[in-house]
Amino acid sequence: MTMLSVVLVALLGLAGGSGTQVSDEVFITDVGAGPEAELIANNSPTAVINPQDRDNVVVVHLMDAPGFSARLHYSRDGGRTWSSTDLPLPEGTGNPEGPPLELTEEGEVRFVETQRPYAPDVAFGPDGTLYVAYVNLMGRGNVPDNLWLARSEDGGATLSEPVRVAGERVFQTRVVVDPDGVVHLTYMQADDIGVWALASPPTLVATRSEDGGETFSDPVPFSDPARPRVAAATPVIDADGDLVVLYQDFKDNVRDFQNLEGPAWEGTSALVLTRSTDGGRTFSPGVEIDDEVVVGQRFIVFLPEFPSITAAPDGTLYVAWADARAGSRDVLLRRSVDGGDSWSAPVRVHDHPADDETAQYLPRVAATDDGRVAVLYVDQDDTDGAMATTRVAVSADGAAPFETRQLSSRAFDATIGPRPQAAHVEPGVGARLGLAAWDGSLIAVWTDTRIGEDRPELVRQDIAATRVRLPDPPAEADITAAPWSLVLIAAAAVALLALVLVVRRRRAGRR
Repeated sequence: MTMLSVVLVALLGLAGGSGTQVSDEVFITDVGAGPEAELIANNSPTAVINPQDRDNVVVVHLMDAPGFSARLHYSRDGGRTWSSTDLPLPEGTGNPEGPPLELTEEGEVRFVETQRPYAPDVAFGPDGTLYVAYVNLMGRGNVPDNLWLARSEDGGATLSEPVRVAGERVFQTRVVVDPDGVVHLTYMQADDIGVWALASPPTLVATRSEDGGETFSDPVPFSDPARPRVAAATPVIDADGDLVVLYQDFKDNVRDFQNLEGPAWEGTSALVLTRSTDGGRTFSPGVEIDDEVVVGQRFIVFLPEFPSITAAPDGTLYVAWADARAGSRDVLLRRSVDGGDSWSAPVRVHDHPADDETAQYLPRVAATDDGRVAVLYVDQDDTDGAMATTRVAVSADGAAPFETRQLSSRAFDATIGPRPQAAHVEPGVGARLGLAAWDGSLIAVWTDTRIGEDRPELVRQDIAATRVRLPDPPAEADITAAPWSLVLIAAAAVALLALVLVVRRRRAGRR
């Protein structure tokens, strides 16, 4: 690069705005010291931003063992301060005040717990209505009893009486709203379940509501019948208003689906994409985006890590996931500019070498209004496998190079978490992270353990959030609109170059 080019780049860079700005993280769930705080494992958040009020941010997350519940938090100042809202359940769902046992009409003794909402997801409609989906758990086995949907007209401060969407054994619910206000829910419908296992193949289904969540259609299967081990479906509305769903086909992985002993499954799985062009009534056959995915760890079939998908305003689709095909787990990204018909080669969004014994996982991808792509992920760069940070990688178009930035102010222990009673499943920080984007700003949300790190046996986990302001993109040169500004920049560049040449000549003359 010539000296003149360097000068021009520097000047134009100054004209393009300041660098990435990261606010101090806020611990949304920090309720202070004491048993109430120390015995709660908050993880697996989702974050959304109100399209009618960019300062209104909502986060939902589950509360893991031993409480097994869920919570909603909302902010009216862009994520600086937060308030909380309970997720309602109809009266009679559970038994909050009665004994833990009751006698059924058939004369059988039934174990009854208090009302426990669980596994929430959340989305805003185009008019600013908030939709929150969740199940309620029943009994000692913590089996989902019903799927519910509640609404909020005030940004999460209050929630309506929930509407029952589906019945028993519903897992992994996600919700999106299309531009016409149609509410779409996707979930895994299980038939027979065992202890941390599926006893029969599940089905991934979608249901829709055209009246703002008052009533819902019959569920429509979208996973291919020839794929018996599917999970982790994530829906998105693309630039054309179509419902696109990404899910994972775990192929021959009976070890995790049936909770068998052994190390992480050595075989591959696939990322599958299906599309509905008629508002969720029918779906296309699944197309495999990538069929060489190596999960790299044991997982609970009911709570797997979710791959992530987003749709940019220009129609480009981006998919991110954690993959151990190179040895250690990396965050990979693919993009499609033709609606999912073809995909780019996978690229790592971070700068760790392949198979360096570190781990990057739980990616969440989002696209800003100006087309930039951000991927939030956990960076467990401690080779002992404990300490981690959260980082965000940003690209102008989803291709290398990515600029990475640490978001958590210091590392936390990613191995502090509930230990599930499932074969060889290690504690972790949940099934997903939260990331929402608008204009050139991001809200990033993750599970953090540093508040309870002095007593790791209590497995305290908190939800942390931070605001990120990306630098302004370089302005495109417009000679007709601002000729004098370009002339001044060019003149300054030439003057600086001339000064450099004069200095060089004087130094040469002294020799």
